[in-house]
Formats: sequence, structure tokens, C-alpha cells
Amino acid sequence: MEAVRRLQQLKTIMQPHISSTLGIKRSYSMMSGAADEGNFLQTTFSDINSNLLTTETHCADFMKYYTNLPQDRKGPFLCLMAQKYGIDRGSLLSIAKSVASTKDKDDPNLLPAADRLRVALRPKHKTLFTHLSRIPGGVKFLVDLRADILNFKQSSISQMDGALFQELNSTLRELLLLWFTVGFLSLERITWNSPCDLVQKVSRYEAVHRIKTWFDIKQRVGPYRRCYIFTHNSMPREPVVVLHTALTREISSSIQSIIQDPRLQPSFSPLSGEEKSPDSSEMESYKTAIRDSLPLSPPMSPDSTDPRAVTLEKMPTAGEEQEDPSQVQCAIFYSITSTQKGLQGIEMGNYLIKAVVKKLQEEFPHLRQFSSLSPIPGFRDWLLATVKHSINVRNVGEDPGVPVLLRDEFLALEPFKQKDEESPLDTFRNLVSSHSWFSNVELTRVVVGPLMRLCAHYLYIQKRRGYALNPVANFHLSNGAVMWRINFLADTSHRGLVQSCTVMVNYRYFLDSTESNSRNYLERHQIAASPSVLNLLNNPIKPTYS
Repeated sequence: MEAVRRLQQLKTIMQPHISSTLGIKRSYSMMSGAADEGNFLQTTFSDINSNLLTTETHCADFMKYYTNLPQDRKGPFLCLMAQKYGIDRGSLLSIAKSVASTKDKDDPNLLPAADRLRVALRPKHKTLFTHLSRIPGGVKFLVDLRADILNFKQSSISQMDGALFQELNSTLRELLLLWFTVGFLSLERITWNSPCDLVQKVSRYEAVHRIKTWFDIKQRVGPYRRCYIFTHNSMPREPVVVLHTALTREISSSIQSIIQDPRLQPSFSPLSGEEKSPDSSEMESYKTAIRDSLPLSPPMSPDSTDPRAVTLEKMPTAGEEQEDPSQVQCAIFYSITSTQKGLQGIEMGNYLIKAVVKKLQEEFPHLRQFSSLSPIPGFRDWLLATVKHSINVRNVGEDPGVPVLLRDEFLALEPFKQKDEESPLDTFRNLVSSHSWFSNVELTRVVVGPLMRLCAHYLYIQKRRGYALNPVANFHLSNGAVMWRINFLADTSHRGLVQSCTVMVNYRYFLDSTESNSRNYLERHQIAASPSVLNLLNNPIKPTYS
């Protein structure tokens, strides 16, 4: 029963006293100096349901009061509200005892008692939140309020504070889940001619591949690019989810081919886990192309006096380059960003992808190939931790079990071992940690094998509670995508090196099987993967000897 779950959640709050954690900081719920805040809350809640005008006035005053509070008082204020205007504990205990004493499930008094229990489990602040959503700016205020609550919960130092913040968080999340369903969201395409404030927000919110210049944002909303957002009617001109899509001839294996000028790209495709392996001249050309594709970025401000600055006047006008529909064979989802921390845990990205697929097929009826080009945050950290564990096990004389490096990989790294390194495993760890392999063509050819194989292992094998450990993988697999191709040297930016040793992955959306793939993953924990990915696990890339 839902009521039983809420009772368990409230167990901590019902305790009369919990000692605060020792330390310099004090528990929010035990801080003093809140008399004026208590009086304000009493006024707010005293006649919250009296009439529409009074209710709206109280809600507007609450928003203004909280917004103007000093940051160090917001946490104590919220704890005070949760304590005094949460669950009616006395009533809850009385009704809970009545329900618990019922021995016969067919007792006619059980359902009325359960209904009274549901009412008792409704905190008073939920009524305030509901009224706040009905006034201008109220929904955005509540989204930002939940972001504050999540931050305070994460930094709380006592069990009582954590329980109070969790109660506020649960109440808000329950309401936001109802308000931010797909039926209340509006799909909107962003172009260079969209309102400036929307274009600026899309630029500012971009979290996957940073937008640094006006030229960057113009390119990402220009020809052969689509940028779509979800907005909410109660949060006008405020993107809640942003999806960037590239329209290409084939499924992209490198983010540089999407976010940089194509004329600066190498003439060959980077390694992608299949059969292709460039020779040394190609690798040199690639590395030269990498260096050449990193010019000084023009300043963001169009008023800069730097002669290299790209100003709005110097940019091509919108629509100058015409799209050729015959060149559009694939749609690549290369960046999806949830912009509001207060909407954390409320799924909208899946619905945005589905809506964009429908829009693109209306625009290009022949379009059939849909894929992501996704980063792999956490891969390098996991890899270094795995190698460190293997080295520590080796140093204490224990059997490490399954080795990190295969025999061929081990032998290929042997010539690069330094004097202070005990084995090629130490060499591999130091190369990954320092990124020094990236500036050496021969080392790049040696590490590609273990990096690709171990990345496939990380994405396909490593699980948490039966689901993919990597959060981006879990998102796309939950949506029904196929883990289709792992790409080496796919993101050669500093961030790409730090996150995943330049590796990215394509999650392919086959529209006729997304539903079954999603169901198999969510219910049976089965990951749909292509032969390309599985071959990396069973038949890893052989290192090339110089």
C-alpha cells in the first residue's frame, strides 16, 4: 500500500529527537533566530484556503519572502516549514493504529479508515505548493525551490534534516510528475531567427558540448542541424529539455565532424570498432587535422575589437546555405540536456526524442536512420580504478583473476615500459592517467585495442542493480536503442580525453524494435547490442607492432 510506504518514509521524522552530527556546523532544524520566519509561516498557513484573493496574496508573499532570504537562511526556513506544516503526526498515528487493528480485509470500516489515512498523509505544505502553481511564475518558482531542496538535502549534516528535506522533495516531485507529463509540454524548434532570449538560453544550458561563440550557436541551429526544445505553458520561453540533432549522409563516428567546420576534419573516419585501421600516414594526417582544427575561438561578444572576432554582421545570413534533402540520410542526436535541476528524475528526454523523430519524418519522409553520438562519462575513472585495483592485488601477491590486459596487449606495451614501471600494466595506467598516448602515434596504435575492448566491457558488462552502470547508456537503452558502434578518437577535446579517452558510442534507434528492446532491458535487463560491439568483447582489436 502507498500509505504503508509513506509511513515508513516518515518514521525518522516521527522520532521526537535525533542528535545532530558532531562538527562545527549545526543542524538546520535546531538553529535558533527564526522567530520572524515562524511568524511569517503562521500567517501564510493560517487561512491558506480562505478565498482566492487571500490565497493568491499569501502565495505571492511567500515567493517574494523566500527569494529575498539570505542563502544561509533558506535551509533553516524550509526545515521549519517541513516540521510545523508537514504531516499532522498525532492524527496520523491515531488513524494508523485504527488501520493496523483491522484484522479482516473485508471489514467495511477498512476503506473509510484507509481514506482518512491518505488525507492524514497529505502534508500541509502540499496545499501551499498546489496554490503556488496557480499564480504567474509559480511553477518555475517550485522547480527552483526543488533544486534548492536537493542541494540542501545533499549537504545536510543530520538525519533529521535529511528526512525533512526528503519529505519536501517527495511532495514536490509528486506534483511535478503530474504537471510535466508530455501532454503539458510544447515542442518548439529553435533557429537563428528565434527570439534572442531563447537562443541565448539554449547556448547557456548546453552541457554536453560547450557553445563558446556566436558562430557555434549559429552553426548548431543552421542548415543540416535541428535544435528542438520542450517548454511548459506555465514556464514560457524557458526550455526544460534541449535536443541537438545533425542531419548527415551516414551515421557519424566523430563529434568534430558535427560541431566543427567540416573543412577542418581529417579525410578518413576514426577507428570505430570495426575492421578499419589507419596506417601511420593517415594517423599523422589525423593528428595534424586535430591541431589545425583548434584555432583561437572568436570572442562571444560581437562588440569585441579583436580583428579575428566573428561579428553578427560578418556571419552569413540565415538561409544562405540551402539544404539538399537527398543528402539527409541519418539523424544524429548528439546532445540532449535537461536544463532544470528541479526536474531531476522526471523523464522528458525520451518523449522529446520521440517527438523529434516524428517531426523529422514529416520533413524528410525518406529518413529511416536515427542514432545518437553519445559521450561516455565515467569510463576513464572506472578504467583507472579497475587498473589500480589489479595492480594492488598483484602487489600483495594475490591472484587478480581476469587480467585487465590480454597477452597481446601486454606484449605490445612492453617496449614502452619506463624504468620506474614494474610491468606494462603500470605503463598502461600512466598513459591513461597522463593522456600521453594521445600525442604519440605509435602509442595510440598500441592502446586502441585495450581501450576499445575495455570500453565495450564497461558499457555492456558493468551493471548497477541489473542496469547499465553508465548513465547515458542506461538512458538510451531504456528508450529501446541498440548499442551499435563504439568509436575511437571520436571526441578529441580535452573533455573527451578526461571523460572517456576520446571514445564515444552510437546508440541506434530502430523504430520497429524500440518498444521490445526497451521492455527487454527494463524487465529482463537484456542489452541489445550489435555484432560490432560484441566482437570487441570476443575478438578484440589486435595491437600493431612497429
